[in-house]
Amino acid sequence: MRYLCSVFKKFSSFNALFILLSTCIFLIVAYKSELKFISMYTSDVDYVRFVSSYGDGEYDYHKRIVDSYYDKRKKWQTSNLGSILFQNFTRESHTETKEKRTFVVLIWKYWKWLVNRHVNNFSSKRLNDPLSDCSVKNCKFTGNDEEISTADAVVVHIQRGVFPDVKKRNPKQRWIFLSDESPVHAFSMAKSRPNLADLANIFNWSMTYRSDSDVPVPYGRTIPLQKPILSGITEDSLSTLVPYWKNKRKDVLATILISNCGVSKRMDYLHLLEEHLAVDVYGKCSLDHKESCPGHFRADCKLVSQYLFYLVFENSQCDEYLTEKSFQHAYSKGAIPVIMGPKVEVCQELLPPGSFLHVDSYDSVEHLASDMMKISKDSKLLLSYHRWRNDFDVVNEHGYFGSKSYHLCRICEALNYNDEEEKVYDENSLRLFFDEALLCR
Repeated sequence: MRYLCSVFKKFSSFNALFILLSTCIFLIVAYKSELKFISMYTSDVDYVRFVSSYGDGEYDYHKRIVDSYYDKRKKWQTSNLGSILFQNFTRESHTETKEKRTFVVLIWKYWKWLVNRHVNNFSSKRLNDPLSDCSVKNCKFTGNDEEISTADAVVVHIQRGVFPDVKKRNPKQRWIFLSDESPVHAFSMAKSRPNLADLANIFNWSMTYRSDSDVPVPYGRTIPLQKPILSGITEDSLSTLVPYWKNKRKDVLATILISNCGVSKRMDYLHLLEEHLAVDVYGKCSLDHKESCPGHFRADCKLVSQYLFYLVFENSQCDEYLTEKSFQHAYSKGAIPVIMGPKVEVCQELLPPGSFLHVDSYDSVEHLASDMMKISKDSKLLLSYHRWRNDFDVVNEHGYFGSKSYHLCRICEALNYNDEEEKVYDENSLRLFFDEALLCR
């Protein structure tokens, strides 16, 4: 009997230990699988299904989803300034600011034209200090072209296809090409598109919406919060984070503000969508709301805040080309963006996780419309597309519709934080920014 009891005790101890070890292994595997799922989800639908069923540990969830978001950007090649803006690097981890030095920045030829947007925000009454919210203040901006050989940096807006005399090029300066447009329209105001070979070995830095620019100036950015806003998520509490939530209409689900009617691909898609779904169109391309939102970049169009979806149909589908349509008209107005622009995977790296629909994810316009109607009728599913608002913020930095422009601030920050090593854009390097065949669909 004693022998049997002894055997039983040993068996029980072994069995308990086995169960404990098995449980630990299972939890570890499950945890790793969950992390892998969060970081490797292939579509926003997968993500939404996941977060709608997730309910434990808000702070733990916050850390994991933010870490996963930054993991998607680890492969990005950025300047020092780019790593600060996009990859969670701190300013202290780069070259110390040269605060005792004052940098003179010449905005060549088009200063008076550009100051309207980047300083005054299209209103002479605003008269903003472009460095008021900037991390550095040690820059002086000028439009005096006579300083072209002495300025520390020369910024050339390339859209008109006019360039300074290269003979006046000082090799110790930073010459910076500025473009806010996609490769398709980078030289849209020029008499003829310049040959990139003629622009080779002139510029030292790039200044575009792209994350890999030496001076990144995106239309907007996704910024993870330090901690979640809400400690517990319910439908009611989550709805308080959605701008204009109480004003949303259910009779017309989607809207778009569009004034360039010459882009056939997006206009054709819009008309097909209208066959299956009511869409309110504002701007010059509208049939009945042409004058509802006047101003064209000068004033905010508050009417678009009434809708659950905003159609982010860009004028060209190029790498990272996401404009104010996403950041201003969709996210800031509490709408879910429906995107026709960069590829899905690029949007997932740039935008809040689980926050948008993409036309490429649907095999037909009819299926997209059907999904939009389904989402609108299911409050839990609808709010799951706004779940990100508890963990992320979206900022507008483009200078349109009353928002502040950060272009001049970014130039000053780049002069302070970027490496001082010599760099020049040859023809092949320029193609990485302006070759339509390489960058656009």
